[in-house]
Amino acid sequence: MSIKQTTDVNPEFKIFLTDIQDTYLCITALVTDPHADPIHIAEKIYDRVAEILTDAEAQIVHERIFGNIEISKNIIKARNRKVRNKIQEDPGLVTYIEGESCYGNPLAGIQLRSFRPSLPSEKVEIIREGNIPRGRMWNRSGAMFLQFQSLHGGGSSGGENRRQQAETMFRKAETLLKSEGASFRDVARTWIYVEDILDWYNEFNAARNASYTDFGLLGSGDRDNAEEIFLPSSTGIGGKNPEGASTIMDLLAVAQTQNSGIQIKPLYGIRQRSPYRYGSAFSRAMSIVEPEAKWIFVSGTASINEKGETVYIGDLSAQVKHTIEVVDSLVQPEGASFSDLCEATVFLKRKSDFPMYQETAESLGLSNIPAVYLVADVCWDELLFELDAAFVTKR
Repeated sequence: MSIKQTTDVNPEFKIFLTDIQDTYLCITALVTDPHADPIHIAEKIYDRVAEILTDAEAQIVHERIFGNIEISKNIIKARNRKVRNKIQEDPGLVTYIEGESCYGNPLAGIQLRSFRPSLPSEKVEIIREGNIPRGRMWNRSGAMFLQFQSLHGGGSSGGENRRQQAETMFRKAETLLKSEGASFRDVARTWIYVEDILDWYNEFNAARNASYTDFGLLGSGDRDNAEEIFLPSSTGIGGKNPEGASTIMDLLAVAQTQNSGIQIKPLYGIRQRSPYRYGSAFSRAMSIVEPEAKWIFVSGTASINEKGETVYIGDLSAQVKHTIEVVDSLVQPEGASFSDLCEATVFLKRKSDFPMYQETAESLGLSNIPAVYLVADVCWDELLFELDAAFVTKR
């Protein structure tokens, strides 16, 4: 088994491709031209993406688009025109998140993972709630993989019902998981985008903690032994959605049988302790070991020390360096490094900091990573930078 990384460079965008031979493909498309027409770029990107997927006989299992809300419908239409032209069974299941591009184009970028079934039993199936596609399921190595997208609690954003919406979102996820014979105990990774996150992050954490307690993930007195709890890795970041919900979530679950060849474990590292110690119920990272490859899904990580305190307040470059050191300390014991990065999202609180970020990334040898660069509020006001990431290595 080999892992091959390539980059297609276009005057308007880049496409980063990580090809895990005979299993998965990870694709990140980054729009770099601030003046190009976003619909035209979307068509060009998806024309190439559809070509890659068709040639590889791969099926999409997770897909996110980051861009301005105002163009979301037209971007989705452009995507569907190109993808469905070559992939007839495509359900159009995409998560669209408002993300102002650090490069200035209304379309920031696209991220997707796809899977190549090697047996008929591994074919990717669509999970529906009634007639509405909610996720995808595939089997391999004695485990069932479930990827859900765009789950939310309905209603309009803001107001007193935000916590209720969040709890409804988690309950909806648990219901869908149980409909497939799984539960939230099988969830390895969540991606959660919260509108006006600085206004109600504590409320959101209370909703998540209450839901996880109901699901049996948390119990009384757990914070003293937080590193021993199996909690999903997670991103919780500022971001609106076209549905107008206060929060929206994607999640990956892996339900194993007794003879499964998959190994899953949360990671906490040594530079930061469990965030549940200060009320946020997630692990620092999650390792998923498959027969051919090891995945490390790193949670949204920022400039926080082992006590849960922000460090290097007001210093973007120092916050970036500290965050990269933390992530490196998480993945190195698992045999990975930044050369194994297959997907990342870079979040900056201030767009004006992007040139400083680029200079710092250049000094760290990270100027050409498979990432999308967004302007977004991190969960604490003094945090200027956050990175979430996925790494993949050979077994």
